[in-house]
Amino acid sequence: MAPIRINLIATPRSMSTPLMYSFASRTDCKVVDEPLYAYHLARHPELQRPYREELFKSQSTNAADVIRDIILGPCDKPVLFLKQIAKQFEQLDTSFMAECFNLFLVRSPVDMVAKFDKNAPASVEETGLTNMLPLLHLCQQKEYKHAVLDADLLQSDPEGMLKSVCLEIGIEFQAEMMSWPAGPKPYDGVWAYYWYTSLHKSTGFEALSSKLPSVVPAKLRGLVSLVFPMYQAIRTLALGAKLPLHSVQAGHISDHGLSLPALPDKRNADVLVWVGSQLVPREYAAVSVFDSAVQGGDAVWEGLRVYDGRIFNLEPHLQRLQDSAKAMAFADIPSIDFIKNAVFRTLAANGMRDGVHMRLTLSRGEKTTSSMNPSFNVYGSKLLIVPEWKPVEGAATYDNSKGVTLITASNRRNPPQCVDSKIHHTNLINNILPKIQANLAGAADAIMLDTEGFVSETNATNLFIVKHGVLLTPHADFCLPGTTRRTVMDIAVALEIPLVERRISLSEFHSADECFTTGTMGELTPVVCIDGRTIGDGVRGSVTERIQSEYKERTKTGGTPIPEF
Repeated sequence: MAPIRINLIATPRSMSTPLMYSFASRTDCKVVDEPLYAYHLARHPELQRPYREELFKSQSTNAADVIRDIILGPCDKPVLFLKQIAKQFEQLDTSFMAECFNLFLVRSPVDMVAKFDKNAPASVEETGLTNMLPLLHLCQQKEYKHAVLDADLLQSDPEGMLKSVCLEIGIEFQAEMMSWPAGPKPYDGVWAYYWYTSLHKSTGFEALSSKLPSVVPAKLRGLVSLVFPMYQAIRTLALGAKLPLHSVQAGHISDHGLSLPALPDKRNADVLVWVGSQLVPREYAAVSVFDSAVQGGDAVWEGLRVYDGRIFNLEPHLQRLQDSAKAMAFADIPSIDFIKNAVFRTLAANGMRDGVHMRLTLSRGEKTTSSMNPSFNVYGSKLLIVPEWKPVEGAATYDNSKGVTLITASNRRNPPQCVDSKIHHTNLINNILPKIQANLAGAADAIMLDTEGFVSETNATNLFIVKHGVLLTPHADFCLPGTTRRTVMDIAVALEIPLVERRISLSEFHSADECFTTGTMGELTPVVCIDGRTIGDGVRGSVTERIQSEYKERTKTGGTPIPEF
């Protein structure tokens, strides 16, 4: 029976040798140390190594022979582990990878290049990333068995990562993999004396996990910046890469495995996101740590909904975005035409024309130094557009037929003399705290009162009640006057439903005949219970249903058409 062949393809200084030692400790595994090294060195006579001649005596320089006799050759153990370095794969017939489990081991260039000057020249080629990327793409394209392992995660939680690697390969994890004997190993390559001396003092991963990174010389930091995007492209596919490192260090991978929460809609896994002036894949959609949105929540935002090739209420949303930015004294605010074009391009690139919600954020932009002071914002504002497949009634929204339950929050809505809610800003702690209360109480959202005790809105939406056939909504003194709220008020007038905008107390909400919330994402959602009080008959009311129906009709014909794509 043919062995399971594990073809490790590693970048330099990426813990490939400790991983080899780990697999060598298994009772069912044979390991081979860089069988293609002589082939690589023979192709590069300019690479002077003190063990060059000794290496040529110990290994064949003919890649075809190595592949036939060693990589695909006979093995007396059920598992064959082949430690390989990515840069040694140049001009190589890689068809043998179809018969292997290909394990890509990558390390951050920050940790990698700091050690280059000690034993090897610093160069893009030396990182091996230019070789690794096409090999990884080959595995994806031809559906070869493969996985990506990040050295930092391996170092932080070796047991958890080894268990995950074994699971991917289809072999049992063995506790023996966590340690190895000190000293030289019989399977070490002839170069071990020059490269492995410090590693020979170790007996397991523990001694490696406490090491601080080496200083990256200033002259090598340009190289780090140059190759980092390649590393990032590979690392995003790594086992456990989406988990924060502190969770890995806390042993969460060991405790819980690598399963991550499923997305509410799996189609959003690979959406393209607008960042600044370009579209980027979701996994690369990010802003600088010096961006104002990160430094102080200094940004404004809007939500948009797309219905059957139209964006509903696009103009008022974009106007409010600009108004909020002006109120915040942003410099270099993009024009409405620019934002529209970015929205249309984002939808076109993702093939989105219906059932889509978009979050637009305009940050004050990047700062020259960490500070809350806007005078350090000299690069101009930055536009972010996050498009998602998000049905009106789905995993991420509300039930607009059966309705929801609300509670009343203990904290109050910001008054205009503190922070004017008409500025649609991203500093949302005033909204997040009541949402936490709602979550803990098992409610959908929380009603927020103003500083005088009257109802303002929920943590996320505007509010309406119906009493004796009259539709009432609170004044927008403390709350955001939402675009959906405005549409509902227009609908009430069109349907000749009596409409009153005034201060409304909480007891009036408790005793209302009907209640519903309004917002761009969830449209109109009936409220059937508030603070334990049943609203009306505990089901969606007739007035609510009439307005919902008319709102649906308006979304079918209203809005801004999306250009054909």
